[in-house]
Amino acid sequence: MQMWTQSQRHWRKQGRRGVSPIIATILLVAITVVLAAVLYILISGLTKGPGSTPLGTALAMGSPTAGTNGTVNTYTIAITPSSGLTPASLNFQVLTSTGAITLVAGSTITIIGPQGCTVATYTFSTNAWANGPVTAANHCTPVGVTTTVLTSGMQFFLQTGATNLQGQGDTLSAVGTGSFSGTVPVALP
Repeated sequence: MQMWTQSQRHWRKQGRRGVSPIIATILLVAITVVLAAVLYILISGLTKGPGSTPLGTALAMGSPTAGTNGTVNTYTIAITPSSGLTPASLNFQVLTSTGAITLVAGSTITIIGPQGCTVATYTFSTNAWANGPVTAANHCTPVGVTTTVLTSGMQFFLQTGATNLQGQGDTLSAVGTGSFSGTVPVALP
């Protein structure tokens, strides 16, 4: 067994010195901040709910053209959709000049395809879509409101029945549903 002298024992104790308390505290705080940041990034991706795509980035509507079809007032609106927008991704509202939602009895929006086919029809009173009909003359085939992707060249055709909205400052507003959020308004002439 080896005997240590007093000077050797003293040197041995000095060699066991650790990190100073200040540096240790700084390291613990830095590690905690980094872990909290990583955890925040991981969890923030999980908290996004439905409606994460703004409708304004997926749909642009042109200026409406007013007209009549017998006693039915109509508005034709050119659309430029993108990002896989389907009819089922949209609801519609007519807002008065004060911002109140108005229900125009018998109002519908029909989506007309580039070949003149009725793609789908939205009924304001039920807030529901219906598939377009099969029309042999235009070579139209039935389509699904959840599967048909809107494309350029299609139009919204708003029919307000006998109610004339011209000159009243009303706005047609497309409202995103499902994975789309927000609204896209267009002023009615």
